[in-house]
Amino acid sequence: MYTAVFVGGAAGSLLRELFSLEIPGAPFLTATFGINVAACFILGWLYAIRHKVHAHVLHLGAVGFCGGLSTFSSFVAELERLAEAGSSLVLIALGAEVVFGLAAAIAGDTLGRRRHSRGISE
Repeated sequence: MYTAVFVGGAAGSLLRELFSLEIPGAPFLTATFGINVAACFILGWLYAIRHKVHAHVLHLGAVGFCGGLSTFSSFVAELERLAEAGSSLVLIALGAEVVFGLAAAIAGDTLGRRRHSRGISE
């Protein structure tokens, strides 16, 4: 279990760093917006199939990979930078990340349930 979390976390963290360097944020979004929304989608999908996969897969994917890929600390630091720069868009950035993150998690859950209900093995 610990190895799964470690390997998943390392992979997620490396992928986050790669994409955070390549995908700049829009003026009203944080640089980690897309990364965090993608992690929410993956978490939703993993939640939907949790009864079909081994617990170590969930530790690797949900705890490790998504935990490493998403980053609350960077998100908060980016919001603080927006606030310090005098941007009045901080609340929009915060709201957009929460709304789109929840929508992505729901979409991932819906996709996982639909695939599972058709009998497609994960």
